[in-house]
Amino acid sequence: MTTNKTGRITGTEMEEAISRFERDCRSDGVGETVRSFIREPLFIWMDALAQASDESVSHSEGEFHAECGLDRNMIMRTTVGINRMLSIRDVFLISAIVDERYADRDFLMSFAERPKLSRNAQRLEQLLSDAFRDPLARPDMKRCDQAINMLFDIIDMIPKTYRAQPFAVISYIMWWMGQEGAMASAISALAIDDQCSLAAIVCSAVERRIGPAWTSET
Repeated sequence: MTTNKTGRITGTEMEEAISRFERDCRSDGVGETVRSFIREPLFIWMDALAQASDESVSHSEGEFHAECGLDRNMIMRTTVGINRMLSIRDVFLISAIVDERYADRDFLMSFAERPKLSRNAQRLEQLLSDAFRDPLARPDMKRCDQAINMLFDIIDMIPKTYRAQPFAVISYIMWWMGQEGAMASAISALAIDDQCSLAAIVCSAVERRIGPAWTSET
């Protein structure tokens, strides 16, 4: 695949990357393909989240993005992953709202590769349940803001038809933070893909005034 080094990612590039991902899944297996596609961008993403939430690190926003942001190739690989496998989308989401002490990189990669494995599915469900039900599970606002910023960077680089899942993840993080922008981002996702279940869940929660437990304590 020939990839430009600058400028927005084209539809043709995305189609070629998806074809390669699907071809590799058939020849090398899903687990190996997910690992080769996602491990590096996920770890860069998590490094950026960790640095954003580290109050001892001093940096300007511009310097931080230049050092830790996903480059063009990483954005393409991330976009392929979150559009082709919901388990990959979910690890990017959970990494933003749950501290790495509780959802470490080994677990997130294991879930991305094998989401139906009982221990992986149960652990992810428990993490989401705890985050939703525990009033002490408050968002790390800097971590969440960095995730949202990076997702908007991704959206700005990719064709519109691939933006539904990034918008959906943004909507969920904003809902988790108690921000009013959650509904707008969910609607943006549904305008692109009206079958985007994550965005529909956020819309329903906002309309019914349902939020994570910590919001009722403020």
